[in-house]
Amino acid sequence: MPLDGMLSRNKIVSAPSTPGISVCIPSYNEEATIESAVAQIEAVLDKLQCDYEILVCDDASSDGTGAIIKRMAAKDPRLRPIFHQKNKGIRATFEELYESAAKDAVFLIPSDLEWPPEILLPLVASFGEADIVIASRINKNYGIVRSLISHIFNLVPLMLFGVKTNDAGAVKLVRREIIQRVRIISRSPFSEAERLIRAARLGYRVRSIPTVTQKRRSGVSHGVRLKVLVTAVSDVCRVWWDIRILGH
Repeated sequence: MPLDGMLSRNKIVSAPSTPGISVCIPSYNEEATIESAVAQIEAVLDKLQCDYEILVCDDASSDGTGAIIKRMAAKDPRLRPIFHQKNKGIRATFEELYESAAKDAVFLIPSDLEWPPEILLPLVASFGEADIVIASRINKNYGIVRSLISHIFNLVPLMLFGVKTNDAGAVKLVRREIIQRVRIISRSPFSEAERLIRAARLGYRVRSIPTVTQKRRSGVSHGVRLKVLVTAVSDVCRVWWDIRILGH
């Protein structure tokens, strides 16, 4: 069923103009940018004058990222650090941050500064009109192969589930109620698209804001690793079966 049709059948509770915000920052070998990223995000949150917390998860970095996070957390009680003893990968890190968030709205942003932290301002401004606001990228700094894969995975939700996800892997502001309510079965980064698909089918409003990003300043992307790609394809099939056949 088209997204607009699903939304018209469901009652949505309006969000407050400035909700409490849990900022979630996954980090792996980001010693070059983590401190600057947190400082910039705090400056944006101070502009909003809202209730907030900052969760930073170090996914067993092999550089000085963990030590920097510990030092920052010792000075700022609103910064909650999470440390992995072993590397769990981006999907598990995302989900742990989501589950640890305590405020009404959850904003997950990487610490590599690909997205400027100031993008939170227009996302919050649109939050009263939507339950998920996506900072969809106008300019993805990808090579040819990854661009093709990204294009295909953006088409999949629309073709198989009738939901346009608008750059599912982008930074987004999400009502925490959705994270608590939506059951995710994906084992790969396709979980971000699955959450949008299931949220839309439940009647939550999804909106995107076109955003200009910049080249990441630290870390290494593993988005086109064969293992990740194979698991993502498997997840698409599992989610399709779960929704279309089992009716979950």
